[in-house]
Amino acid sequence: MNVPIETQMDAPGASGSSKWAKWLGIGCGSLLVLALVGVFLLNWGVKRLVVGKIESGLESQGWRADVGDFDYSIANKEVEIRDFTGVPVDAKQLKEVGKVHVAHARVRFDNSREDRLGELELHGARARFGQVDEMTLVPEKSILVKGFVLNNPVEFGGGPLLKFKEIQLQYGDPKVKGREHFQTVLIDVARLNIVKNKQGLWLTDLSSKAQDKIRKDGDSPTVDQLTIRIGEIAFQDLSEGGAPKVIPMNRTIKVENNPKDYALGVFLQLIGIVSEAKRRSGY
Repeated sequence: MNVPIETQMDAPGASGSSKWAKWLGIGCGSLLVLALVGVFLLNWGVKRLVVGKIESGLESQGWRADVGDFDYSIANKEVEIRDFTGVPVDAKQLKEVGKVHVAHARVRFDNSREDRLGELELHGARARFGQVDEMTLVPEKSILVKGFVLNNPVEFGGGPLLKFKEIQLQYGDPKVKGREHFQTVLIDVARLNIVKNKQGLWLTDLSSKAQDKIRKDGDSPTVDQLTIRIGEIAFQDLSEGGAPKVIPMNRTIKVENNPKDYALGVFLQLIGIVSEAKRRSGY
């Protein structure tokens, strides 16, 4: 990698060493927030699922909730919620996540064990971090996400940072030494938007500190086969205005038979792809 990524570690106003990574963490973590309804249903059970208890239950967990429409089938052990809106009470969480809206959610329970979540489907979920068109979760088996958009922070324009076509995770054997284990992971990125704000800071601060953090992180899940596809990378300078410069990349990163030590190698490959795109863009 002969072309370094521009960083602003010493620039005034830079907060933290890897703000983009923190924001990505917030966004991906917020996907779990969208599963909050399903987790709550798991705890209460089909016979106790009424709108008032859903709302009061979420309130006890620090959320103000409003359910627009609700239906369930005891015979099929299935619950449907439409037009759900949730707002975290905690001020910090409210700032990061904002109001969560889910157009449609369906929860199916496992027939083999009472009150055991069998499958969770979400459609049309939106929050401050972005949006998700579809998400299907089968506990300990698979997670499928389609149309996931993660937004930039407001100070970087607030538009999309990452547009994912699809994310697929297939679970492998149960946890080993406390780690999640995935047999296959597919992350299909349609577009990565890298923005330079009006203060001259790039959101992508790919510093050595970020690499050190990955080296020291012993809690990453083990993955037998990891595939990451990168379609386009776009660069935009908000201080100059104008349309972003879109660079087609169509690259694939694939890692097999390295379940524990893949993270740093993947990170460095991503840096190389972004570096090449940046050079081609003229920035």
